[in-house]
Amino acid sequence: MFVSMFPQVVNVPLDRLVCEVTELCPLGCTCTKRPYNHSFEVSCPPATLNGLPRHLPNPNEPPPRYGRFDLRFGGSDMKFLESRDYFVDTVRLDLSRSQIETVTDDAWKSLQTVERVDLSGNRLSALPSLLRTENVTFRWIALHGNPLRCDCDQRWLATWLRSLGGALHRPESVICRSPDWLEHRSVVSLQSDDFCRNPDRERLSFAFKVRPHCRLTVLRAESLR
Repeated sequence: MFVSMFPQVVNVPLDRLVCEVTELCPLGCTCTKRPYNHSFEVSCPPATLNGLPRHLPNPNEPPPRYGRFDLRFGGSDMKFLESRDYFVDTVRLDLSRSQIETVTDDAWKSLQTVERVDLSGNRLSALPSLLRTENVTFRWIALHGNPLRCDCDQRWLATWLRSLGGALHRPESVICRSPDWLEHRSVVSLQSDDFCRNPDRERLSFAFKVRPHCRLTVLRAESLR
């Protein structure tokens, strides 16, 4: 009976070759490197994170050397988003359906290096004017599902969102939550004047202008009788 002294070679699809990493992996999360596409996925179940991890595993280990983070943090409890050094090595950052109310200026700037940024379904009520003044752009970003405040201070927002073009995911779904007269309006459909126009105030002002004129007309009519 012949017994081979050589190990049997088994064909395994490349997408099945993965490496689970535990060192520096956030508690309760899984860290998986996929050599076939050089991705390093960090996946955390909903409500696991209260903030972004300070440190993550080295995406270049184990070999092959080159790796980029695919960070799946959707449904987190974090309210404050800060910049992290590992953004420069991140291809995707999913923070959708979280509790984020504030994104620091440094975070907005560093997020430009990330290919896909998902901030949809959070609690952002306003975006900082530095996005416009410092020409901050994105390759792909989702902002729908946030309770945006469309007041006069945010009148630059529509122009900036339109400038993103195809990089803005579901542009028509980025809508105003307040004030009342702009609620449910698509931000990209607005003009700068729309943010500063209060129809209730305009109607009241018009009424005050019309009333004295009407009274004067009545007095003149009575004097002619």
